[in-house]
Amino acid sequence: MTGFLSRVQRRGLWVAFLLMAAYAPFTAWLTDDATWFLSIVVAGLVATVLIADDFERDARRARRD
Repeated sequence: MTGFLSRVQRRGLWVAFLLMAAYAPFTAWLTDDATWFLSIVVAGLVATVLIADDFERDARRARRD
């Protein structure tokens, strides 16, 4: 079953999550200010959407069974 994200959207969000999570330490090392925190916040928001999609998938699977 699918959640509210398509397979392509889900894959794109995983790529975005991994890129932002990997970019944050690099930015923190490169700059002296706290701009790296934006990468962490965006990665957290993307992860929240992925978790919500997982819950929707599980709920639809449970209703089907």
